[in-house]
Amino acid sequence: MHLDIIDHPEDPALGTFYAAYRLAFVLPNETEELTGFQACLALNHGEAHARLRAEYGPFREVCIIARDTPGGTMVGGANLIALRHDLAGQTMLTANLNYIFVPAPARGRGWFPQLLQAVTAAVPDLLRIPSIDAAAALVFIEQNDPLRMEPDDYASESAHSGIDQFDRLRIWAARNARVVDFPYVQPALSRDQSADDGLVYSVIGASGPMLDSCLLASHLRGFFGISVLKGASLVDDASVTAQLDALAQACRQRVPIPLLDPSHALKTLDADAERALVQAGPGSLRDWLRAHQSSNVA
Repeated sequence: MHLDIIDHPEDPALGTFYAAYRLAFVLPNETEELTGFQACLALNHGEAHARLRAEYGPFREVCIIARDTPGGTMVGGANLIALRHDLAGQTMLTANLNYIFVPAPARGRGWFPQLLQAVTAAVPDLLRIPSIDAAAALVFIEQNDPLRMEPDDYASESAHSGIDQFDRLRIWAARNARVVDFPYVQPALSRDQSADDGLVYSVIGASGPMLDSCLLASHLRGFFGISVLKGASLVDDASVTAQLDALAQACRQRVPIPLLDPSHALKTLDADAERALVQAGPGSLRDWLRAHQSSNVA
């Protein structure tokens, strides 16, 4: 697999990426306009980059086209921001994998696991830190919470992608994605959109059952400030300040954030149980996983 890295808003390949991206995602609150990607990529350069680097530390946002061979057929795409954090004398790398997809013509051929592995491995190089092991990078992802989705959105997203929402969770769980037990809200991606509290925030690469709250705070500050708000002030967004304030307090008190392993709980569900959970509402996947975990311990 060959990766074409796009980090400039005027790169002609961005149009190719965006056309495939728009075919892959359909829900209004989860999609960016082309201008949104251009605004983010522009922050990799010039005075804006220097200002944001001083505020958030080293970063790089990219769009990626994955091809079967150099110059060959597109078999995947991704958009992410890579961030470097220097906390308590330790350098740590994170990435927010905003979007990852395999175009419909390439599905069913095993490209997704190769794409995820290649994108994750690229994080140190994106930050020009090849000396740090790629395994040190924590990769954060947003997933639809099937217990909080509107029925029409659930049906439309599942039909469009060809994957049921619970099966999507299982795919990520098989790749060791752990649910971050924190009330995550995705801030609005543009003025025409609204904040989204119907997502599950998960992480790949964590080595234990807890996540350092200081690291999560630093990661979300950079992700929100650059990828989501496109360099605008954090204090102007209430959903951002509420989350960062809560994490700052947890950081000061050295309270870690629990990580929930969804693997066993998801294995207990058949199609009827999934429907019953969705229809029972209101609730969230985090609440259900926490309850399932507690009952198993008891």
